[in-house]
Amino acid sequence: MDDTTDILFIAPPFSYGDLESIGPKCPPLGIAFIAAFIEQKGYKTKILDAFALDYSIEQTVQEINKKNPKVILVGSMTASHKAALEIMERTKKNNPEIIIICGGPHVTNLPESTILKPYVDYLVINEGEITTLELLDMIFKKNAVEKKDIKGIAYKENGSMKLTEKRPFIVKLDDLPLPAYHLLPMNHYKAYGWLDEGRRFTTMITSRGCPFKCSFCISSKNFMHWWRSRSAEKVFEEILLLYNKYGIRHIYFQDDEFLVDHNRIKKLADMILSHKLDLIWECLSRVNHIDEDLVKDMARAGCKSVLYGIETGYEEGFKKINKPITLEMVENAVKLTQKYNIMVKATFIIGFPWESAKEIKQTITFAKKLDADITFINTLNPYPGSYVYQEIVDNNLFVGIGDNWEHHVSHGTTPVIRTKYLSEKDLQYWSGRAYLSVYMRPKYVYRKLRQVRNFTDFKRNVSSGISLMELAVKRLFLSQNN
Repeated sequence: MDDTTDILFIAPPFSYGDLESIGPKCPPLGIAFIAAFIEQKGYKTKILDAFALDYSIEQTVQEINKKNPKVILVGSMTASHKAALEIMERTKKNNPEIIIICGGPHVTNLPESTILKPYVDYLVINEGEITTLELLDMIFKKNAVEKKDIKGIAYKENGSMKLTEKRPFIVKLDDLPLPAYHLLPMNHYKAYGWLDEGRRFTTMITSRGCPFKCSFCISSKNFMHWWRSRSAEKVFEEILLLYNKYGIRHIYFQDDEFLVDHNRIKKLADMILSHKLDLIWECLSRVNHIDEDLVKDMARAGCKSVLYGIETGYEEGFKKINKPITLEMVENAVKLTQKYNIMVKATFIIGFPWESAKEIKQTITFAKKLDADITFINTLNPYPGSYVYQEIVDNNLFVGIGDNWEHHVSHGTTPVIRTKYLSEKDLQYWSGRAYLSVYMRPKYVYRKLRQVRNFTDFKRNVSSGISLMELAVKRLFLSQNN
């Protein structure tokens, strides 16, 4: 038994449901940043990434018992929150003396429902590095501070939640240590199925927040619409670490908005080129954040894929979700990106509260016209803390969810909401129909076949295509038989 761990970070088990075979496995970088920060301050730290290791809840709890930490910190996203709660409850039952902390976007936006559980001792609200350090210093009696004076936490007092003052955000992200990759199972991560070339893969986060105010997004709201970035030099330092120490040759930049600062990206591209790195990479962006010079530099430096969050296929939809783009801007961005042989992944959302079949048909029609390389048309998942979440609550549009958050998976088959005009069965039907409409077009099938370069390409595209078609058929079947 290992009794030398001060704090064990837990990334709970998680599933992509029907798209498990092509879903990525990405490292829990939020946890890895905090772990690096407190390790730097002298704490003996470990990370248990149950998702990457394919651990069940039972295996996760057993591993916690083996490692025998004094404190565990469980990272909770909405989709993994049910698993996180069960892990914390069973861990506390096994060892009533262990201190249990929970952090992440779910508890940041719905703190009361978690902190009032008898097995949860503290919540870390929002950005976690300094808050976690101060909380651990109190727990391990390294200072005389009282919990009420630690900014950014929640705890119980006389059966009620106590929420302390908000923690100011870290201004200079370059001052943070690089994520604790040495504590992660780096050989267990894999890319999305349609761009998995068998290279060693990981993700990076080079900025925090988003300067925009889309109604369905919690990240921009949690970070007060403030975008902060690490410098190109600091980002490249991390790339070299991953490249040289871990053999990484494929990076997915998971920033909510990677291309805000064009000069930063161009400088980074120049560094990749000057060092002749055999590297491919992907990122996310808005369609109004690119121009030809930038895309050209990105392509030369190994960019193979950009994901654009488009969301609706009608102009009024952009206004309703507070996204200041147009259909013309979307079309121009996709054509420009594809011109430089960068794969375009386009995401759409159906099921906004105001939507009827008319709006959903418009979105499907536009998605077909856009002809992205990969198209996702997902049913709305209103995450706690987003503006649209409150709209769903106010209009009583949730469908029997309660604390059952595991259906909050982007590509799941079970809608958790209805609209003012459509039932959850209707949304399942339209989601299935959308995928079949987009992917069964002869033009699309022919284009994908022409892009096949070798047998690996063929196998990857067939496997991904079959998974998407199975999902579409399942949604149609469930919409008729539930």
